[in-house]
Amino acid sequence: MKKSLILIALIVCFVQAHAQYTTREYIRRYHLALTLTSPLSGTFKYGIGLEDRWRNFAYMYSYVNYYHGLYPGTEQDLEIRVYLRKMWRNGRYNVLFQNFIYARGMAGTAGYDGSNVTIFGYNDKGILPATDYVGGSAGVGRRYNKGVLFVTIRGGVRVIELPDLPPAYKNSYRIFYFTGPGSILEANLQFGIQI
Repeated sequence: MKKSLILIALIVCFVQAHAQYTTREYIRRYHLALTLTSPLSGTFKYGIGLEDRWRNFAYMYSYVNYYHGLYPGTEQDLEIRVYLRKMWRNGRYNVLFQNFIYARGMAGTAGYDGSNVTIFGYNDKGILPATDYVGGSAGVGRRYNKGVLFVTIRGGVRVIELPDLPPAYKNSYRIFYFTGPGSILEANLQFGIQI
């Protein structure tokens, strides 16, 4: 009986020590990362952010999106990521990837520029001043690492709250929740370098 308990205790200690070693080995690879939005989304928005990672938690500071198009404006947010402990290696491309879940809080301003919908056949030339909004989002993602370079793909659901708008503005903001900063579904592709 004593031998079995000692064997179980040794196995538990070995598994914990091995898990901590593999986690630390990856975590020491980078602490800070500079993130840029995808060039594919450059026609609608662009932004930059600084990610600070401590173990399996990461904080994205001052990620600023500049939206242009139908609802031009800016957005600042604070994002918290929790990386799952398991890292995977893609054998075909020899890259490491890790899954994560995230939550974001955001605030911004968005105006209305009706001249940007003339390509769809609307003759709306109206321009409305910017209005503030707040919101949050949550979802899942995956980060691919290759040396000091990385690519992050994430998707989730976003909730944005606009203030009470005057009746004249409500018609202009009717598709705010489907395009631009107020879209309900979010999908992002980011790339950057990590130190």
